[in-house]
Amino acid sequence: MPNTKTSKLAVNKSAEEPVAKPTVPASMDATPPGVDTEALAMEISEYVAEKITTMMDKRFGDLSDTLDNITTRLESNTKRITEAESRVSEAEDNMSAMESRLKGLETRVCALTERSIDIEGCSRRDNTLLNLETKQGIIKIDRAHRSLAPPKPNRSRAVIIKLHNPRDKMRILAAAKEKGQVIHEGQTIFIRQDLASGVKEMRRAFNGVCPRLIVIDIRFSMRFPATLSFSHGGKSHSFHSPKDALAYLDGLS
Repeated sequence: MPNTKTSKLAVNKSAEEPVAKPTVPASMDATPPGVDTEALAMEISEYVAEKITTMMDKRFGDLSDTLDNITTRLESNTKRITEAESRVSEAEDNMSAMESRLKGLETRVCALTERSIDIEGCSRRDNTLLNLETKQGIIKIDRAHRSLAPPKPNRSRAVIIKLHNPRDKMRILAAAKEKGQVIHEGQTIFIRQDLASGVKEMRRAFNGVCPRLIVIDIRFSMRFPATLSFSHGGKSHSFHSPKDALAYLDGLS
């Protein structure tokens, strides 16, 4: 028979023995006593906010610098594009002006070509009119234009012609002088040497001498620029001064 008392005692002992609780390490323990948790949380929040603010400021600063560089480049490119557009516009204006000038020059070339053809035709007719023999039947003309002097009543303005060969000029003047009166299509044509205004004034000074030579039938010529020459009494005489020429004529009477 089992020992009931002993078993009872063993059971009672087990029931009265306390149950051991699990221990928590000190590092994992809750907030130490005496610490203000709210202040600690505030301090941690401020620290984290400061770090985030510093980081964001740096990031925004870098982004601002990048945007400034992009803005500077855009402004530079805009300025260059504006300058390029201005140059293109100026070039287009110049092209337009050049086109207008080119059209004007084309018109002038056409007019000058027509005048050249007309002058060549006139020169061929005048060669026949003056009985001149020229190479290939033409006289080369460098240019021709109307005189700038105002026209006289019932008379056309003079036409000034620059011949290429000076000898052709002398031949034309000699032929016109020999012919006396040159008439073309019912109009009298006067052919004279074109002289500078100063030379003309010097020659006009002999206007009182030339008529007297004509009266006494003395042929004379005027050498350039203003030298009166004639032959009389078997001698050749030349006068640079109208006064000396008049004195000589006075001595003949």
